Amino acid sequence: MIRCMHVVKSAQPECTGICRIVNSLAKYAKQHGYDISVVFLADGPLRAQMSAAGTNAHVVSWKGTFTDVPGAVRAGLWVRKNGPEIVHLHFGGRIVRAICKLGGADVVVQHIHGRNNELTNEIPKTLSVPWADAVIACSNAVAASVISHRAEVIYAGIEVEPVPRSRANRSGPLQLGVLSRLTPIKNVAAVIHAAARLRDLGIAIQVNIAGLGPCEDSLRSLARELNVTDRVCFLGWREDIRELLSGWDLLAMPSFDEGFPLSALEAMAAGLPVLASRVGGLPEIVEDGVTGNLIPPGDIEALVLHLVELANDRMRLSKMGAAGRKRVQEKFTEEAMASHMASFYAQLLRQKQSRVIHA
Repeated sequence: MIRCMHVVKSAQPECTGICRIVNSLAKYAKQHGYDISVVFLADGPLRAQMSAAGTNAHVVSWKGTFTDVPGAVRAGLWVRKNGPEIVHLHFGGRIVRAICKLGGADVVVQHIHGRNNELTNEIPKTLSVPWADAVIACSNAVAASVISHRAEVIYAGIEVEPVPRSRANRSGPLQLGVLSRLTPIKNVAAVIHAAARLRDLGIAIQVNIAGLGPCEDSLRSLARELNVTDRVCFLGWREDIRELLSGWDLLAMPSFDEGFPLSALEAMAAGLPVLASRVGGLPEIVEDGVTGNLIPPGDIEALVLHLVELANDRMRLSKMGAAGRKRVQEKFTEEAMASHMASFYAQLLRQKQSRVIHA
């Protein structure tokens, strides 16, 4: 078995999406000849969840900087001791990649899950990835930003239930869901503004916001200011995603940028249309007018217009949801992701061997 060590910044809930990808890879890896493990650089509840799912999970405490010298030494020694042929990084800059290379990893792969910086809310036009043997991008939009490598685009995949869960009765208020970190880049405020506009238009709507983040207080204040606290419900961090989705009519993602959000795939797999901004990797997931609608980023008028149309045409909601579920089943499964990843790993190892032979 070829050892592949995935490195994740933290075992805290904000890394749940990445951990789901790693677990999915681990589920199918052995049949492709790979032994998958994960190393967190900070502990948290996800470590126990990964272990419970059958994925070897460890913690090597390191801040990911050279200023944390003991942590850098621990990380380098861990790589050297465990001898993975492939180190697959899900975060980090050149320092993290350099430590893995100096630790003796044969191949260091950098996986880029998005372009935006959550702390600064900036979206860089280009990305450079020194000290990486290869780069994996979550979408074509992200890959186009990488200037140092020809990035391999590998779409995330999810497990699709063979039989969809029973959907809630589509009569009554339109049940609009949001699944995301509450950060500026996600533009959740647009959904609250839309709820106020729909109230003025006499359209019954219930907005359900599942997630945590630094914008929660300001979003709650906005709901009070617009007098829609009865129409906007903050659900906090939730892990029962499938249960939530079974009670919603559609998912909204009015983000200013996205890499390749798993929440959009989960909604489509559950039979929900996705109303999203035409940014990042979202147009690679949502087929406009077929599995949902794409709108210009920041355009609240377009968001309101589509919500009015969908609230008044529940049959269209149902058709879009069915088309979205079919699209996920055909293109975005765990098995397809794992097969593509295994093929890419094999290609990288062959290239490495060839360079050694010709050296």
